Amino acid sequence: MKCPNMKVLNIGRIHKVTADCLAQVVNNMKKLICLDITGLNMVKDCVVRFIAMKCPELECLVLNSCSQVTDLSLIEISTYLPTIRYLDVSGCKGVTDTGVQALAGSCWKLFHLDLSSTAISKRGVCLLASFCFRTLECVKISFCKAITSDAVAKLCKNCKRLKILHLYGCSFMPDLESIKKINKNVEVFHDLPIPAAKLSSE
Repeated sequence: MKCPNMKVLNIGRIHKVTADCLAQVVNNMKKLICLDITGLNMVKDCVVRFIAMKCPELECLVLNSCSQVTDLSLIEISTYLPTIRYLDVSGCKGVTDTGVQALAGSCWKLFHLDLSSTAISKRGVCLLASFCFRTLECVKISFCKAITSDAVAKLCKNCKRLKILHLYGCSFMPDLESIKKINKNVEVFHDLPIPAAKLSSE
């Protein structure tokens, strides 16, 4: 496939795609700005490195449920794609605070980051709050059991542009009222029960 001017490609969940096939595709599409390879189990860190090196204009990369993706992929992205804006590594269990640290230190345009169902902890969230506060608008950290309410509060306080925060399946009870006081612009999506008092007042 030779489409040198193609900018958007979605081949997620097409399980017949091999690593060699993906390499050929990427090699001929160097103007890609958005690539979605959701759920392709053959995507390893070396494949992500190849993508990052061959597609320097990439702004959006979706690696959702790519089970072999680890922190090394995030380090490669931070090295070769520092201007990436949209990154989804949800469901990548090998992603930890180490990978987040690499992103936070280099990716200065990042506005959408999905880290749901990864192995990040309080430290990773605090790193985002400390280094990505100028750009982050959407952060998804659902089902990350090691994050804490104080880390979430710091994220909301520092990231003035934050508009969307996903906290489904978190192991603590976020204080939604306090979050609103800290950052009135953020909308928190969660699966927590609404207090009875609030229900009766509506």
